[in-house]
Amino acid sequence: MDDSKTVERVEISTQKHRFTVEEYHRMGDAGVFDETRVELIDGEIYDMSPINSPHAGTVKFLNRLLNKWLGDKYIIGVQDPVTLDNFSEPEPDIAILKMREDFYTGSHPQSEDVILIIEVADSSLETDKRVKLPKYAKAGIHEVWIMDINEQCIEIHTQPWEDTYRNKNTYLLNETMETALFGSVAAKDLFPKRRF
Repeated sequence: MDDSKTVERVEISTQKHRFTVEEYHRMGDAGVFDETRVELIDGEIYDMSPINSPHAGTVKFLNRLLNKWLGDKYIIGVQDPVTLDNFSEPEPDIAILKMREDFYTGSHPQSEDVILIIEVADSSLETDKRVKLPKYAKAGIHEVWIMDINEQCIEIHTQPWEDTYRNKNTYLLNETMETALFGSVAAKDLFPKRRF
């Protein structure tokens, strides 16, 4: 008689629950996140990196500069939600939006409202590139800048195609950038002077 035992394999499938933007808003309204800074990307809730002084200062500088350059032509969102689809609502550092009379009080901007997104990156660099950038491309955002404040350079991504951008140009501080909205711009003019 054969004493060997037959072991039956049982596979257990685990499924993630993807939160919708509506569920995410209900959780926020119910106080689930307390004071935690989070954003919804592809149905998953991501903790946002703490904002250090160089990051915060760069965002403030950009906000002031862009308001001066653009005047009343566009609305500038600063760390505000942009709804990309039913499962993603990131909060980019800067979103230049089409003008709307209600200033988006009736709903958050959608991808078709976005002219340009700027992500200021230090500790968030990998998340901005690996997680958020593909979502921006998939949503059809035409131009995204990633400002690396550690390396003091700017990546400009254009021509979205599926979940990537066909065009990527990296500019160092001493170089002149070619942009859709502003034309030629010196990269150094987009960074505030830093105190060490």
